Amino acid sequence: MELARTLPLTRDVLRRACDDATPGQLGFLAGLFEMENASRAESKRARLLRQAGFPQSKTLDGYDWSMASFPADWGREQLASLQFVDRAEDLVLYGDVGCGKTHLAIAIGELACRRMIPVRFFTASSLVMRLRKAKHDNRLDTELKTIGKAELLIIDELGYLPIDIEGARLLFQVIA
Repeated sequence: MELARTLPLTRDVLRRACDDATPGQLGFLAGLFEMENASRAESKRARLLRQAGFPQSKTLDGYDWSMASFPADWGREQLASLQFVDRAEDLVLYGDVGCGKTHLAIAIGELACRRMIPVRFFTASSLVMRLRKAKHDNRLDTELKTIGKAELLIIDELGYLPIDIEGARLLFQVIA
């Protein structure tokens, strides 16, 4: 088994092995590759969920939809489809404290991770602090590139705490 970790298959070796294999061996190899592919996909989902930085786990099924309202031509189905992510459209969740904005944002983010979409979750204040530290450490460009790799960026509690001018400028570099 240890040899399998140190010697990845090349296409040429795999092709020759398949050419010489019996139907039963081909079936075994197909099953092995399907299991490996599924294992890698599950590992990637778990990695994306970890990297996203969600404070807790939430689902759309657990959301109380009675507090949500949508534009006439838009609803739950469009939200769950994540088409707004594919189209690089902004989504703003707003409402009173306690109406479930954070729950909904996390649930959307987790759904995106399960669909192999890279996500990052920050509170506005934690993002500004992170950007300040990166600027202080002279690595702001690197931090902005890292954050920019996310196809879905969730900034929670925007407007909840005041942000000074420098923080606003740093935040603008992320959302512009």
